Amino acid sequence: MNYPFEITVYVLRRPHMRDESLEYELYMGRGHLDNIFDHENVDTKTTTLYFSFPERWMNIVEERSLYDRIALLYPNLKTLTIKTQSVYIIQCTPAKCIKIVVGQEESDFLDKNNQLPQEQKTGKMWFTNQMNIINAKVLNVLGC
Repeated sequence: MNYPFEITVYVLRRPHMRDESLEYELYMGRGHLDNIFDHENVDTKTTTLYFSFPERWMNIVEERSLYDRIALLYPNLKTLTIKTQSVYIIQCTPAKCIKIVVGQEESDFLDKNNQLPQEQKTGKMWFTNQMNIINAKVLNVLGC
């Protein structure tokens, strides 16, 4: 579907979701999610939305309906930026809008092992978080 706003979704394949530096970032856009799914008030003033791992606050049905709800409730929205690992959000995102973030640690692991960590019995299964959602211009990003 074509939406009347620009969508950019940064995908972190294996983020460290318990990283203390995310403590405040995870709340980015939280109030808007309440509006989108609970209050349902039309907001004509907002032109830009940022969400950082919004899947933390939504169920699967909400994740899949996010773009349609935003289009209805934010008629003057120009840009939507999401940082996520959610397959449900990614599935609903036009391919041209998806950017896969690959940090140095992940890149080194892939070079050495030719695959991401899969069936490790022990050891971390995440990579160090790479970005602040507002300043993503300096990322190592793979376009799809």
